[in-house]
Parts: sequence; structure tokens; C-alpha cells
Amino acid sequence: MRLFIWLFLLGAVYWVVRQLGGGSKPRRPARKGNESEMMVRDPRCGVYLPMSDALQRKIGGETVYFCSRQCEKAYRKGRRS
Repeated sequence: MRLFIWLFLLGAVYWVVRQLGGGSKPRRPARKGNESEMMVRDPRCGVYLPMSDALQRKIGGETVYFCSRQCEKAYRKGRRS
């Protein structure tokens, strides 16, 4: 029984150490050649993002970039009013 308790405690310590930065992973892998990528602005919320991450839409003959579908829907709804 003591063996199981020690194994559990060692596992818990290992998990805590990993959570504190021992095994952290980046959220998104770095892209090569992304340093010079053009940034675009979402007209709805104002956030800037790389063109490759943006949703590109043609609205009224103009190319518009959005950060999300929610911003695109809100933008289109606002233009109708």
C-alpha cells in the first residue's frame, strides 16, 4: 500500500513540475517566412492579424478581412442598417 502512495505522490510532483513550465509547448508552431507578412485590420473589432490568418471576403467590390465569422456577420448586419 505504501508503494502506491509513493507512486501517486511522485506522479503528482512530476505533473506539478511540468505544469509550471518544465514541459510547456507553444500554442502555435512558428511559421517560416512569416516575419514580413502583411497585417490587416478587422473593420468590425479593430484587431490586426496576419493576412494568412484572416477571413477574406469581397463585399461591395472591396476586399475586407475579418478575424472571425462573428465579426463578419456583425459587419454585414451593420451595413444593412
